Amino acid sequence: MRRVVVTGLGVVSSIGNSKAEVLRSLRESRSGIEFVPEMKELGYKLPVAGLVKGLKTDGIEDELLQTMSGPAKYAAVAALEALRDARLPVEALRTPRAGVVVGTGGAGANEASRAVALLRARKSPAPHPGATGVVRMVNSTAALTLGAWLGVKGRCYSVSSACCTGTDSIGHGFELIRHGLVDLCISGGAEESASTHAWGFFDALGDAASDLGPPEKVCRPYDRDRRGMVVSEGAGIVILEAVEHAERRGAPVYGEVLGYDSANDGHDMFQARGTGLKRCLEGALESAKAQGPLRIDYINPHGAGTKVGDPVEVRVIREVFGTPSPLVSSTKPLNGHSQGAAGAHEAIFTLLMLDHGFVVPTANLDHVAPECEGVRHVRSLVEIPLTTVMSFNAGLGGASACLIFRRL
Repeated sequence: MRRVVVTGLGVVSSIGNSKAEVLRSLRESRSGIEFVPEMKELGYKLPVAGLVKGLKTDGIEDELLQTMSGPAKYAAVAALEALRDARLPVEALRTPRAGVVVGTGGAGANEASRAVALLRARKSPAPHPGATGVVRMVNSTAALTLGAWLGVKGRCYSVSSACCTGTDSIGHGFELIRHGLVDLCISGGAEESASTHAWGFFDALGDAASDLGPPEKVCRPYDRDRRGMVVSEGAGIVILEAVEHAERRGAPVYGEVLGYDSANDGHDMFQARGTGLKRCLEGALESAKAQGPLRIDYINPHGAGTKVGDPVEVRVIREVFGTPSPLVSSTKPLNGHSQGAAGAHEAIFTLLMLDHGFVVPTANLDHVAPECEGVRHVRSLVEIPLTTVMSFNAGLGGASACLIFRRL
């Protein structure tokens, strides 16, 4: 089996629309979570979210932008940055040996709302939602848009696994290259703002944070006073390549994808048990050990700030790693929970920390909850050389996915 490396990063997020902006936000613990008037008007318990701001679409033709869903647009901007970062010309993608695996959690959800609003306008003749609407609504909207736009001839599809979508998409791209099906893959996840409908489901579930305060202080993973998640949006794209492919063209390398696994509790849609998460982490570690002994220096966990999920994650980390655990910190208090993009965002954040030798603290962790004790929570910026790092996500239905990266 072939070794796989990450050669390019691209990001659109609430904490920045470029690798450089995101790196500054992480180092400074700068939050992108803000008050959203529309959510207040709709009666949400807590009208805050992590929204993309000041997005520039330079390099994308106006005609193409008109056919893009929100997730596809975010993914395209992130993909352009990732390709530039990897010094990979578009011409190199126009082969059956290149692939695209970019998933979304809710696809072009806003497009569906616009179509329904048009049909309910009660005009005669009935208004037409537009022929291009179908490509904005399908769950593979981001992957298919990137594949057609960039001329990718190989595998091109979406993986969707709720909060694990971004992690599973990168993991699947890794497996395609590892097993020789493609030489390079554009992988990641994307999600758009859907405050008028999809976000309301999390509000109804009771998973959304419920106490009003300064927006940047609301998301509090592992804290005694945590109240739930804060939703966000954006896209994260990585360029994956077989190591020999990257070496032939002298590509920059952020790290090697050392291990990946995905598993499920097989128990309940809403109440996580952690059995799948434990198998997932152990499976990723087992696959990583094929490259020799390893020690995980840092873990970027799901860390959404929910009452049920946070203690399960901590328990699983204790069971898998014992004492002392690797350093542990969540980046969601800064960026929010970007659903289908979350795993891709957090993989990129983790790779940036690996590349620059630091660990971002879990913001707003003022009092560690008793049920979340027993791991090495990072509560202030740590400057430390990192060799091997892990990022994992856990989502609805008991899904879980984990990636392990190593500095070459």
